[in-house]
Amino acid sequence: MNKMRLDKFLSNAGVGSRKKVKYLIKDGRVRVEGEIIKNPSFEVEENQKVYLDNDEIVPYHKVYIVMYKPAGFTSSKSEFERNIFEFINHPYLKKLHIVGRLDKDVRGLLLLTNDGEFTHKVISPKSKIEKEYLVRIEGKLTEEKIKMVERGIELKNGVKFAPAKIKKVNEDMISIIITEGKFHEVKLITKAIGLMYKEIVRIRIGKLKLEDFGLHPGEWVEVPYKKIRLALEK
Repeated sequence: MNKMRLDKFLSNAGVGSRKKVKYLIKDGRVRVEGEIIKNPSFEVEENQKVYLDNDEIVPYHKVYIVMYKPAGFTSSKSEFERNIFEFINHPYLKKLHIVGRLDKDVRGLLLLTNDGEFTHKVISPKSKIEKEYLVRIEGKLTEEKIKMVERGIELKNGVKFAPAKIKKVNEDMISIIITEGKFHEVKLITKAIGLMYKEIVRIRIGKLKLEDFGLHPGEWVEVPYKKIRLALEK
């Protein structure tokens, strides 16, 4: 049976630093099952319940968050710009990272997790997981431009984009589906075919659709892996 030091258990669960949790333990505020434990090195078994005061502490686990990123916020933990982490109140906040960033002016579906393996699978071009964007444009999408995107585009600076899917949604909106996620890819594809983008929204990653979560810009929800794994299905 797996065991873990009590101070490490609390620290991993996001209660605080090792120094802080040792203070809490020695102060008699931590119980394992019904017993107050004052020894930080006490070994907690995996099925035992741990409490701080009267609150049960959820042990460290893999976290998956779906967020509706608003425009005007960076996908980073920048101290100099407003960022999406301002919206998230979660005990694992410091351990979370973004699964495929969105530009500051782009809004839509954003995933955050502490699961590095999941992130790699989603963002790796080898996985060929689709990311769909709605792009409000100025200009006209023609059959010739569609074929350019479907063949794959090479910019004058030598940057190449893999074949992507593109279609007309209405008179001023198109859908672009990519599997690479290179820097500014959707913007550069749009520009390369002679269109001007006015607004970009990511609406889907794999089979995860933003509309299925009922979120408004700035809102987020933690979801179980059995639901988040839809992002890995082609």
